[in-house]
Amino acid sequence: MARIQPLPNALINQIAAGEVIERPASVVKELVENAIDAHATQIDLDLEDGGSALIRVRDNGHGIIAEDLPLAFATHATSKIRTFDDLEHIQTLGFRGEALPSIASVSKTTLISRHKDSDLAYRIIPHISDIPSPIAHPIGTTIEIRDLFYNTPARKKFLKSERTERYHIQQLIARLALSHQSLSLTLNHHSKPLCHYTGNTPEERLISVMGEDMLEQSIPIEATNAHLRLWGWVGLPTYTHSQTDKQHFFINQRMIRDKVIVHAIKQAYQDVLHKSAHPIFVLHLELPPDWIDVNAHPAKHEVRFREPRLTHDFIYSTLNHALRGTRLPSAPQPLPTQPTPPASQPNIPLSLSTKSANYPPSYSATKNPTPSLAETRHYYQWAQSIPTPPPSPTPSPSPQSHDHPLGYAIGHIHHIFILAQNQQGLILVDTHAAHERILYERLKAQLHSHSIARQHLLIAQTLDLTPEQSEAYIQHQPTLERLGFDLTLENDILTIDAVPERLKRADISTLLQDLLTELSQYPSSTQLEHLHHQILSTLSCHKAIRCGDPLSLSEMNQLLRDLEHTPASAQCNHGRPTWIALSIDQLNQFFMRGQ
Repeated sequence: MARIQPLPNALINQIAAGEVIERPASVVKELVENAIDAHATQIDLDLEDGGSALIRVRDNGHGIIAEDLPLAFATHATSKIRTFDDLEHIQTLGFRGEALPSIASVSKTTLISRHKDSDLAYRIIPHISDIPSPIAHPIGTTIEIRDLFYNTPARKKFLKSERTERYHIQQLIARLALSHQSLSLTLNHHSKPLCHYTGNTPEERLISVMGEDMLEQSIPIEATNAHLRLWGWVGLPTYTHSQTDKQHFFINQRMIRDKVIVHAIKQAYQDVLHKSAHPIFVLHLELPPDWIDVNAHPAKHEVRFREPRLTHDFIYSTLNHALRGTRLPSAPQPLPTQPTPPASQPNIPLSLSTKSANYPPSYSATKNPTPSLAETRHYYQWAQSIPTPPPSPTPSPSPQSHDHPLGYAIGHIHHIFILAQNQQGLILVDTHAAHERILYERLKAQLHSHSIARQHLLIAQTLDLTPEQSEAYIQHQPTLERLGFDLTLENDILTIDAVPERLKRADISTLLQDLLTELSQYPSSTQLEHLHHQILSTLSCHKAIRCGDPLSLSEMNQLLRDLEHTPASAQCNHGRPTWIALSIDQLNQFFMRGQ
């Protein structure tokens, strides 16, 4: 049985100062985490006035023996660590022994606990007496926090409204429910239930916290390597939120906000997410305890990784691969009423309507001038000529073709949207967005398969670097050379002799400053690659089929086939959807069939 003991001074000096009690949610976090560390399977919380008047936490954990109750309120006394080795292999949520004394110093606290091997429970009220007294109570612990900040009015005046403080606690409980799927959590406010999360499967717990839409509109993640396991769900690029409050990341069941993690996830979404949207995700990273230092932040929100670059790249590559997978409707079977097209269809070249096109609100003839007939034909032929990946020949649709999830084109609505049908219903494709994604992915593949041409400068440029930037340059010099830079460093002065040919008109000094700064802050960087992709994105947008460009059926079907074999085909490189699907059931509902 682990006893609460004061930590030696040498170990105390190695522990980051923490347990800052800022608001009721800070108190709830520490108390619930203590209950989880005591192996509780059920935790009930009661609040009054958003937690400022009362926070009561009951658990069915192992409890505390009577002799240890006074030590529970002593600074740097804990049962969770004893030695430096324990500090480097922490497997509990708490470990510093500061939470209860910090809370008791700003509130009227009562703690009742019965240890699992004891016949009696004991109560201690530290602001009145440090002598425990016997009381009736089931196995487990109840702690009451009343009148928070009653003796520190300067801190109390910074509390927000009751509704706001209650919201922060609800968000915290939801995160704890996501991180501990087998834990039963109940939250009441003035005896009225706010939320109740019971022990369920990870999928059921996800639905209970995030809603069914999260399960339906997300991609399941499951990836492992020798030391790391990443699992959970990431929302589709079209399933987003205006803020970041639906982003949940856990390391060994600990809630984490870390810049390495944020950077990896942001880069994974970089060319599939609309710029004004924030992705939604619930992700769990599991790794050996000695691979992270959780003693890095006062509130334990951040960690240090023993292998930050490996961790960053593992998360980035896993999510990037998942998000770039093509999510298409089920492969269709030809409808019984679907007519068989002629055996041969003439390959009608692209042509332009001589009449003014009807543009949707997001397009205009001024912003998107109609290209000439020669340009339009050239764009389409050029797109088909890019060798990677090779375009597949367009099969003639027939009852024997079963492998085309996007179905076959029926028409071209206002020369903007392709209307296609498959066995499940209708597919509506944004021609420009779809073609833009196809071109973008082909250009990226072409860029990655060839060496990058250099542009030598007539007059070399110089750049003053900080020591951190110089260190980043030395570490990543081979990568920069491979990307097309010719650079030399001496006494923190960087000389630029050549740059990537595609960036010859860019502000190279600013670009390198930003790049080296990012390389000094993060274990790896995709900023320069991202810049290349931005260039390719712009090029693809200009070369893609425009609104008003008419297409033949064979050209529309070819576009559908190419889209089916394109990574991240559900969005264009600006994050807009490329297609939507309407099932037969949905169409029936529109017309109230069967009702």
